[in-house]
Amino acid sequence: MAAVSKDLKPLKIVVFGGSGLTGKEIVNQALERGHHVTVVVRDPAKIERRHPNLQLHEGDACDVESFVSALEGSDAVMSGLGVFASIFNPTTFYSESMQAILEGMKRCGLKRLVTMTAWCTQPGPNNKWLVDWIINPLLLNGMIKDMTTMEKLLERTDADWLDYTIVRPCGLVNGEF
Repeated sequence: MAAVSKDLKPLKIVVFGGSGLTGKEIVNQALERGHHVTVVVRDPAKIERRHPNLQLHEGDACDVESFVSALEGSDAVMSGLGVFASIFNPTTFYSESMQAILEGMKRCGLKRLVTMTAWCTQPGPNNKWLVDWIINPLLLNGMIKDMTTMEKLLERTDADWLDYTIVRPCGLVNGEF
């Protein structure tokens, strides 16, 4: 991995979901590139990685008061938050946590956000009928609905203060692909 270019200063990045598989990869790659990383995590003991540029901040992604101090002075927020939900076990975690994150970012004057949802949050002509009519409604509905709500929340947020990117991976693997 390449380090931060000599022309660029290392960023101060706050990561939500840093104890999960994707979040750990976000943290590792940011550290390998020379950035300073603060991970907001409910249980700091879940983060085994130690690094001089890594700070752990105990907090709940749905409770802005528990993490707003971690955002102060940062350059960007990255979220790899994730929970599994189904039609039988729906969730509002994605939209609730994003609402809190946006509130904290706005309070701190923090503009840059990169977050992750899923490739199938947007129905479209390139989707297969199996995805739109079987997989999403029957298997992923409880999760996809809330991810879509979260995306709409971002779309409605005033672009004057927020610069966001939504990453929609179609699949994640550990190790080489």
